[in-house]
Amino acid sequence: MKGLVARYGELLRLPGARDAVVYATCARLAVTMIPVALLLTVVEAGRSFGVAGGAAGAYAVGSACGQPVAGRIMDRARASIVLRVLGTAVFVALLGTAGAARHAPVAALFGCALLAGALAPPVGASVRALWPRLTDDETLRQRAYSFEATLTEFLYIAGPSLITLLAATIGAFQALLVAAVVMASGTWGYARARVVRDLRPAHAVSAPTARRGRRPVAALTVLTAIGLTAALSSALAVAVAALLDDIGSTTALAGVLLASQSAGSVVGGLVYGSRHRSGTTYARYIRLLVVLTLGLALLPLAALAHGTVAVVVLAVLLIGSGTPIAPAGAEEFQLIGDMTEDGRMTQAFAGVGSFIQAGSAAGSAAAGVVAQHLGASPALLMPAACTALALVLVCAARRPIAAATTPLGPLERNPA
Repeated sequence: MKGLVARYGELLRLPGARDAVVYATCARLAVTMIPVALLLTVVEAGRSFGVAGGAAGAYAVGSACGQPVAGRIMDRARASIVLRVLGTAVFVALLGTAGAARHAPVAALFGCALLAGALAPPVGASVRALWPRLTDDETLRQRAYSFEATLTEFLYIAGPSLITLLAATIGAFQALLVAAVVMASGTWGYARARVVRDLRPAHAVSAPTARRGRRPVAALTVLTAIGLTAALSSALAVAVAALLDDIGSTTALAGVLLASQSAGSVVGGLVYGSRHRSGTTYARYIRLLVVLTLGLALLPLAALAHGTVAVVVLAVLLIGSGTPIAPAGAEEFQLIGDMTEDGRMTQAFAGVGSFIQAGSAAGSAAAGVVAQHLGASPALLMPAACTALALVLVCAARRPIAAATTPLGPLERNPA
């Protein structure tokens, strides 16, 4: 365990990394808190769950559309200035949304939520774009992306749990204000970190014609695969709840069961990133997708059991299937980083977030239809189907991805 901590400690010992990571983690924690806080605030204000879900959905749509735009601006301007502006603007927008939840018409509430999402700073994308600038060491870069994927899994456990606790103790409205403060202060702290202040707009590297032609195909394929792996998580949430309902157990256990998969993912990500992995990023990603698909394909076995036994079996299978999730996410980040020019990194990683949100929405909707018409067992097969489709797409695009992720040689970097 000490060796594991020491290896990840190397990342924080990179010049300027510690302050940036700590403040960015605060802002990213708020990202996982706000959708739940917004949902609870609207319900607390006496509105229906339909309105609450619509407000949360409007925030997600705004974030999915706004983050790539903000990332593009950050790549072309001073990132620290853009972050300070967005940190202040999103705080004001969230205050307006909190007020609209109590007093404004539904349309105005949705508009405020949409605006707040659009103004959310792409801190996570910025940090992922920052790591290649902090180190040229391939082993450390692999470890950094594993750290990013693992941290994301952890935050999606911690954030909703924390905001639920706050809502229960001080009220949902106040909890939303706390989340807004955490987001704004984390963003401002990250913007003031030395390595972020020192960032200057990077000019995109002009790739050879052959690579330029293949990069859009490669990028779209990988982004679609990322969306599909996001869809597996949201589909799984619906499927687990459906199974618990079928066996007569309380659906409140769904959160605990899903957290067990996330815990397996956190452990898998930490272990995976602690050592250098040989081979190409593409080959490692393919292997992980295969393992993930096989692990998820076992989940319907839980439906063969009954009562408490089914819950225990499902928990064990979820932990096992979760271990490759963060490692696969790490390789996805690495692929995106490898095929993106320096001057477009933040925009590219912000685009990843948009595909994740789109995939999550599609996965939950599709799983709901399957669970309603076919039952829990077919719904439990959907996560494996999502990863299998991602595997097929990435295998089919092997040549474009290989061409887009091959490092530029000296003559290509300096054709003159």
